[in-house]
Amino acid sequence: MNVLFVVSGALVGFGLFLLVRELRPAPPRLEAVVARLRHGYVPPDTSGGVAERIGRVLAARLGSLPCPRRDLALLGRSVERFYATRAGCAVLGLTLPAVVSALLSATGGSPGIALPAGASLLGGLVLGLVPDLSVRAEAARRRADFRHAITGYLDLVALERSAGAGPADALEKAASVSDGWAFARIAAVLDQARRNQRPPWEGLARLGEQVGVAELTDLADIAALAGQEGARVLETLMSKAASMRGQALAAAKAEANGRTTTMVIPIALLGAAFLLLLTFPQIYRLVAS
Repeated sequence: MNVLFVVSGALVGFGLFLLVRELRPAPPRLEAVVARLRHGYVPPDTSGGVAERIGRVLAARLGSLPCPRRDLALLGRSVERFYATRAGCAVLGLTLPAVVSALLSATGGSPGIALPAGASLLGGLVLGLVPDLSVRAEAARRRADFRHAITGYLDLVALERSAGAGPADALEKAASVSDGWAFARIAAVLDQARRNQRPPWEGLARLGEQVGVAELTDLADIAALAGQEGARVLETLMSKAASMRGQALAAAKAEANGRTTTMVIPIALLGAAFLLLLTFPQIYRLVAS
């Protein structure tokens, strides 16, 4: 029984460590910060760390399981770290009911076997889905921010084109205007394409496919049309930016309307509680008499 307590406590502690590390990321490494300042965005280093090594083993053995790779690429997180976090949360959900059951048994209780086993399976399944839900929710917010940034980036590219810059120069100069994370991602892929002596729109298309932002792929198609056929794309860029602003405004209005609709329920419950508070003395008197 003592060995069971030690092993269960170690597994629960490891799961809590991974969960806390996921919710509170460690400070960035100095070389990663310097690389971001010099070259824009760079993927995180996953060469060290116990969690990364465990995640690398799990990714090699469980690579066929569904994994939000596009969302992780957008957030700049490694697949290995995601697998380690998922495993830690699942282990925490599996062992926590067992630890509670062992403590109850040690104090004289009799929880049985079926209830702790079912609770362990349910806890492992639920907590194992927590990293997926967290990554998808955060990626949805970052993707919406990315689309807002692309709208401004389209306007900047159109301004550069109207000033006489070529397609490649317009894309690079527009990306260097802001130091935000979205512009840094775009500037990084453009810089990599220039170093590899490849057209910049190929880097934009690859980034759009990697992070799941179709608007970036559309921009790459427009830039490729301008670079290969010499077409006049200034009006196309401006109309695309206007269309994206219209879509963002419609989405914001729909979200506001949805939140307004959901506010009806708590307001109705608050009104019902207030009426119950007002009528409670009379109802109590009637019941007591």
